[in-house]
Amino acid sequence: MDVARAWVFSIAWAIPFFLVIEGCFPRERRPVRWRQIALAAGLFFVNTIVVRNLTIVQTGTAPLRVFAAWILVELFAYTLHRAMHRVPLLWRFHKVHHAPVPLAWHQSWWIHPLDVAMFALTTSLACGIAGAPLVAAAPVLLARKLLGLLQHANIAWPASPIDHVIVTPAVHYRHHREDLPPANFAGTFAILDRVFGTWSR
Repeated sequence: MDVARAWVFSIAWAIPFFLVIEGCFPRERRPVRWRQIALAAGLFFVNTIVVRNLTIVQTGTAPLRVFAAWILVELFAYTLHRAMHRVPLLWRFHKVHHAPVPLAWHQSWWIHPLDVAMFALTTSLACGIAGAPLVAAAPVLLARKLLGLLQHANIAWPASPIDHVIVTPAVHYRHHREDLPPANFAGTFAILDRVFGTWSR
């Protein structure tokens, strides 16, 4: 699937799906911000092109190597994300994602292209170290992107013990609380924040 078709497919299901769940189970009631959704979708298209041009595609399958790459991707992404909040130069680009607007699902697409480039290179590096073909790891990477949309959604997600293991919408909402110290940098496994002392509710 080429970039344009992948982008059209993504927005065709994501927009109606998240409008429905945010409308039915909102964390807070607010009008739909159509302009922000349109701008985020446009930025998502640009970033899709960036990712396609920076990831190193290999062929074949190797389940154990893919699993190892997944773990490395999570570790590398956690480290990079934490650095983005601490290194002023990196924060200049990452703060685009932390725009002072109410958090909603499309904020997952509102990311500076240089941020996306760094995460894409991190993914390629992790796959290269693990010897895992990026094509075989695609389902894992897709699952991370889908989880990212859910994590940013304006939905009422109750606190639960799973918050200590997986990054739920409640956990990631705390990450976007600009009135509190930075915390919860993990993308998938909240246990990384527990291990490194950066978890907070």
